[in-house]
Amino acid sequence: MEITVDQEAFLDGLQRVALLAERKNLVQIGSFILIEARDQKAILFATDNQTGGRFEVPCEVRTPGKTTVAGKKLHQLFRELPSGKVSLTRLENGSTRIERERLMYDLKGIDPEEYVGFPEIKADYSFLVSLEQIAGLIRKTLPFVLDDESKPMNGVLFHRVREGSTVRLNIVGTDGHRLHHGTVLLGEDAGYDLAGQTESRFILRKKTLQDLLHVLDLDLKSGSVSVEVVVNPKYATFRWGGFYYYTRLLGTPFPNYRDAFPSQFNLGIECSRSLLESSIRRMSLVSDKKAEIVFSWDARSLTLSTRNEEIGESTETLPVFLKGSPGSLVFNTDQIRTLLQVCQGETMRMDAVMDPDPAKSSSMPSIWSCAEEPDSRYVIMPLEAAD
Repeated sequence: MEITVDQEAFLDGLQRVALLAERKNLVQIGSFILIEARDQKAILFATDNQTGGRFEVPCEVRTPGKTTVAGKKLHQLFRELPSGKVSLTRLENGSTRIERERLMYDLKGIDPEEYVGFPEIKADYSFLVSLEQIAGLIRKTLPFVLDDESKPMNGVLFHRVREGSTVRLNIVGTDGHRLHHGTVLLGEDAGYDLAGQTESRFILRKKTLQDLLHVLDLDLKSGSVSVEVVVNPKYATFRWGGFYYYTRLLGTPFPNYRDAFPSQFNLGIECSRSLLESSIRRMSLVSDKKAEIVFSWDARSLTLSTRNEEIGESTETLPVFLKGSPGSLVFNTDQIRTLLQVCQGETMRMDAVMDPDPAKSSSMPSIWSCAEEPDSRYVIMPLEAAD
């Protein structure tokens, strides 16, 4: 194999697939990128046997063929190379020679024939979704998902629902104490449903979506871009531009997220997100890492209070709009801080079902939303009802 590529274009491709090859993979091929040269393009492919990414880069193909290179080192090297034309040649000893004017590097690889190719993925259904919207909802969801993959509810649910001519994609993540539910309207031409289903769902690992989001973010400034999502019982694929990403689905159960949202509320509080975030950030300075924060409200104000036995106490009061009766709840400070960091609008709203019995109030979820972001809503479970 012998090709000539543009350094910037090739680096752009490496940024999309090298992430899979930079992990501490248990399989040997997972540390290498496969480069296949044909039809005046270089096809870059990386996989860890659970997920895989492929990207096509235009190039001058002098000799078609395949080679493999350690993904992390290749990515690092191309970041440091000067812009311009770079040649890649597979040598008889299996190494890949990389040349740029007076620079020459020989990087070892493995036999390309040992490399596992892309699995054949036949669609049960497919749909199109805005790249900007799906990236935004994934970004909001990931902080609410468990990092520990050995525990239940460690994935993100994608739930596609068709009601007449309207199709919505719901993206949901939870750790059992908090939850994010985001929706995006797909429209009548949302895709091709081979099974004629009105409802379909699949679950993906958090790490998988972190990798996918990394690549989605690279194309956020590319204008109006649609992502094609194809799903079958074992795999999901995401395709846009010259990039193609596949991943195995999780087979773990997922709770009915709709049950987390009460149909009626008797409390509604609206306040400034920036003021609330600033207050909690200051109050965290005098509280420990596992601090609890008390929310107490009346007709005109919300009072926040924390206590640390070793450092002291803090209290701040914010103006609010209240619908309901005075009361109080206790929340985990870190969970509220994460919520406020994820939201980007200015008007925060908390809805809840308050009961005369404080214990019953603390067992009901509080529902948070941002007026400027109507496609997302959040659940934060109170710790207890404050005295």
